[in-house]
Amino acid sequence: MPGITPLYRLVVFSEIDDPHAARELFVRVAGVHPTDALQWVARVPGVWPQTLPQDQTRDLLDGLYELGIPAEAWRVDQFPEISPARTIHKAACLDEGFRVQGLRGEPTHWVPWSKVELISAGRIAVDDEFRSVSPPSWPSAVVTGLRALALRKPEPMDRRNRAQRIPRDPIGEVVIVRRDPRVAFRVVENQMNYAYLGDRLSHSSAENFPIFLADLCARAGDAYLTEPTRALLAGADPNEYTFESSQALLDYTTHRLLWSWYRRDRDTEGATES
Repeated sequence: MPGITPLYRLVVFSEIDDPHAARELFVRVAGVHPTDALQWVARVPGVWPQTLPQDQTRDLLDGLYELGIPAEAWRVDQFPEISPARTIHKAACLDEGFRVQGLRGEPTHWVPWSKVELISAGRIAVDDEFRSVSPPSWPSAVVTGLRALALRKPEPMDRRNRAQRIPRDPIGEVVIVRRDPRVAFRVVENQMNYAYLGDRLSHSSAENFPIFLADLCARAGDAYLTEPTRALLAGADPNEYTFESSQALLDYTTHRLLWSWYRRDRDTEGATES
C-alpha cells in the first residue's frame, strides 16, 4: 500500500572479530542500549531481533561491510518463514523422492529429490525426569498419623528424598526444506514411523533415526546439509549438534537457508565477473 514505509530484517552471517566496534555501530544506528547490543553481537551469526526502517538498515549494512562482516537485509514481507514446520509421522525415502503419508497411510505430499533444498538435523535437549523410587518408610507414616491426631499439618516430604533424578537423552529432529513451493517438514525421532526401512528396522527409534537421516542425505544429493547435520551423521561431539529447543533448531535452519542463498548468489556474481 502507498505511504507505508517498508521494514527490513537484518541477517549477519559470521562471527564478529571486533565486538566493541560492532556494538558501537548498533548503538549509534539502531539506538539500542550498549549492553543489549553487546549481548546480541556475542551470539551472532543470527538475525537482528527487531525490524528496521530502510535508512537504518542501509547504515548498518555499510558499517558491517566496513568491518568485514558478511550481512544482508530482507524486506519483512519477503523474509522466508519456515516456522512452524509441518510435523510428519510417517514417510519414506524412495528412489524417486521423499513420500509423506497421513496417519492412515494415505499419500499427502511428494517431494522429488531435486526439490529438497536443505536438511537441518540436530538433537534437542530434554529436561531430566524425577521418578519416585520408594514409598515412605513406616516410621514416617506413623509420625504423619500422630501429627494428624495432634491437629498439626504433616510436614511435606523433601522431593529429593523420595524422587530420583533420571537423565534423559536428547531427542533427534530434522527439518527438511523443499523448494517450489517452499515447505518445511519436521521429523521427531520418537514420533516417526520407520516402517519403510524394512529389514533395516530396529526396535529403537534412537537407532532408526540416524538410518533415516543417512538415507535422506544420501538421496538428496543437491541439498544443503548444515554443519550439525554432518556432525550428527559422523558421530561427532554431541555439543556440535545439540540445540536447547525445537524452535532454536528452526531459527538456525532459517539462518542457514538464508546463508545458502547468500553464498550461491555470491559465487554466481564471482563467476560472472571472472
